[in-house]
Amino acid sequence: MPSSSPIPGKFDALRNPYIIPIAEAVADFRFNKITAVMGTQMGKSVGLENIVGWRLDDDPTPILYVAPTTSMIDNTIEPRFMDMFRQCESLNRKFNWTGSTKYTKWLSGVKFRFAWAGSPTELAGDSAGFILVDEVDRIVNTSEGDTTAIIEARGDAYVDSKVLYTATPTSGKVERIEHPDTGLMVWGVQGDNKLLGSKVWQLWQSGTRHEWQVPCPDCDGYFSPSSHLIWWQGKGGDDLVEPTVAAKTARLNCPHCGSQLKDKFRQGMNKLGKPVAPGEVCQNGIVTGTADTDGNNHYSLWVSGLFSFSAKKSLGYCAQRLCAAENSGDPATLQGVLNTVFGECYAGSGEVPEWQAVRAMAHKYHIGELLHPPALLLGTVDVQKNRLVWVIRAWYEGMGSALVDCGELWGDTLQDDVWDELSELLEQTFDGVAIDDFGIDCGYRDDKVFDFVRDHKGKARALRGGSLDKPYRAVRVDVNERGKTRKRGDTRWDFDSSRAKAWVHSRIGWDKKRPAWWVLPADISKSYCKEITGEEFDEASQEWNRLGENHFLDCEAMQYMLAKMKGLHRKKQIIMLDGFTAKVTAPVTTQKETPPKPQPAAAAPQQPDNWLGQYTDDWI
Repeated sequence: MPSSSPIPGKFDALRNPYIIPIAEAVADFRFNKITAVMGTQMGKSVGLENIVGWRLDDDPTPILYVAPTTSMIDNTIEPRFMDMFRQCESLNRKFNWTGSTKYTKWLSGVKFRFAWAGSPTELAGDSAGFILVDEVDRIVNTSEGDTTAIIEARGDAYVDSKVLYTATPTSGKVERIEHPDTGLMVWGVQGDNKLLGSKVWQLWQSGTRHEWQVPCPDCDGYFSPSSHLIWWQGKGGDDLVEPTVAAKTARLNCPHCGSQLKDKFRQGMNKLGKPVAPGEVCQNGIVTGTADTDGNNHYSLWVSGLFSFSAKKSLGYCAQRLCAAENSGDPATLQGVLNTVFGECYAGSGEVPEWQAVRAMAHKYHIGELLHPPALLLGTVDVQKNRLVWVIRAWYEGMGSALVDCGELWGDTLQDDVWDELSELLEQTFDGVAIDDFGIDCGYRDDKVFDFVRDHKGKARALRGGSLDKPYRAVRVDVNERGKTRKRGDTRWDFDSSRAKAWVHSRIGWDKKRPAWWVLPADISKSYCKEITGEEFDEASQEWNRLGENHFLDCEAMQYMLAKMKGLHRKKQIIMLDGFTAKVTAPVTTQKETPPKPQPAAAAPQQPDNWLGQYTDDWI
């Protein structure tokens, strides 16, 4: 390990022992496919490097390493392998320093090549006896079909070829179930690929489905740790819990004896961990029983992020991240934590809610009324050929919101009349409160939208939904819809429409006592409720399918993104809905207090004997 790594010097496999069974599976003639699923900061990359180094040194075969993008290869992967080739003496002697290039390395006449998944040309190159696919959930399908099928075809020329997939999972509706024979909790198999968008999880469940199990230091019972077993003071209660409280009080519940295990036991438990498949039981470190997938030539292993080798990724850290994500009420934030911190799938969308469930979000106020003086009053508009569909929503600190009014302005949107009506709506007040900002979809009639935005500068902006790897971004637009250069450039705000619609659907059934509440007037129309359910998310294709009219859903999705653009999610104060009123509760996060000015030593107060509080045993 180079000096720049977190733990320099000779690699110690016991720092992340869950990599050992993956390496053993690569060496085992019974398996021609291996899939490893885990979170971030798990030592996955160094595990792959060691496996590649071993094959090139002791059992040479042409190797193909596939990554999602060229930048990932250039900036991260290739430099790490070069560090290994330089510092490992046996590999250094075999390395061809004159014949190797950026993407092709030669060691004793054997080729080690990098490729990226978005290029059919790169993937259709040389054959390889060993293929590694890193972050398979981030690769893109080419015009030639499923990328994994194209990749695996590179090994057809070798009888004993192997392919190794690794990734942090993404979306999918999966759940923990009790195994009928062993009574242990295991990940259930999702038979409907429409509800399973994560490619690596699809691969994992087609294999042996091993899970990394660790022993409880109190009862010696082996179990698979997951986000369901992490606990903190106040978890599951009605009151909002500070993430800092979750960090200080975090424990891991043993499902066998109920012990609440502290972080200090984690490393010792990890060293005794074992891969266990459904149908098997581990006792005293010995795995017995017959696996449900016995004889499968595809070895797959899932490792919980709770047992990362990283000292930073403690139980407290995991609990704090999860608590903050749950407090935020944002599906994208919660998915990010479950994926990267815990190595688990997240299903924030899926089957469309019934329109009656939308109506159930009605509260005790009427259209045109404000529940409470808002932090922001925002309007959004969906542009159609013959009408403008609009929504006005009041937003509060902590992303709580209440629909104020909605409707349609009928008329040819190529003409000025309907836009003049929209100008009048923009100037309207509700209980004396003016609209702060108007977001207008410019996916249609963009010239008219930009004309309106320029006429109402500072109070309106152009929005456009699409697929992004971030919530939103500002884009300079210098060409009009006819392809002609604009006299003056305009700014358009692109946003991730899938993320926004998923957030709206996640509000349906959301507890009004929680932050980021979302309510409707008591006299909300049936047509509005039906349009909120006008689209359904397909996990397999990762696309939204239209089921009916959906214009109010588009408006509400833009509402969420406009609130984020205005920075409302960063407000520390939380306005909670309490019956027909609002109350202020403790903030979700706390800023570090300004340290007191140093005092003369003689005036310094004496610390009490118990100043360490609950951290007397493992505070360091």
